[in-house]
Amino acid sequence: MTEPSPTERAHVRIQGLSLHLTAADGSDAYKASLLRCREELRKFIDEVNCAPILIRCAWHDAGTYDRLGGAWPKCGGANGSIRFEVELGHGANAGLPKAINYLQRFKKAHPEISWADLIQLAGATAVEVTGGPTIPMRYGRVDTQTPEECPREGNLPGAAAPFGDGAADASAHLRNVFYRMGMNDQEIVALSGAHTLGRAFKERSGTVEQGYGPKSATPFTCPVFRARGDGK
Repeated sequence: MTEPSPTERAHVRIQGLSLHLTAADGSDAYKASLLRCREELRKFIDEVNCAPILIRCAWHDAGTYDRLGGAWPKCGGANGSIRFEVELGHGANAGLPKAINYLQRFKKAHPEISWADLIQLAGATAVEVTGGPTIPMRYGRVDTQTPEECPREGNLPGAAAPFGDGAADASAHLRNVFYRMGMNDQEIVALSGAHTLGRAFKERSGTVEQGYGPKSATPFTCPVFRARGDGK
């Protein structure tokens, strides 16, 4: 019997997820709240054009996960801790207070939805709004309660050398970060491709010289440029 390929293993994992938008406790009321919030998010994302930053926020909340980090919440991951100022202040999270501010209105409208679920729901909905697939998700994540439960800085990949983990080059650094989460090289490449969505700013990743506003932007990152096919 041959070993299944990474793609086949991923397909099996997706098929194994029971239902899209299902709360972990099976609560019909919670599921209904998620569905209502998703529709509100869909309209908001389409109107504001904020899909990229919400996807980035979802990834940065989840991307602190360490499979060898011990019990929750020390292991990091999608637990809503990115809403605290101490974690938003991490260098890799530059610009993400804007995403949390966007989500505040949805948290106020749906207080029963955890921050951890809201952040991931917004990211998954943003993928759909930009033409991507409906991502199978299971909801019911528990929030961290205090800033002291935030992960240490340095769990997310660095934008450029020198890297905080001492890696000699970018490929070694990415493997150090993503192997910690249990990912393989194929999954690293697939996930890294998400950086093609949205714009880059000096004030955020720091990998470009162009920043916010029309004076420092490129023709493609200035506020008046529209990359969407529908012109929005």
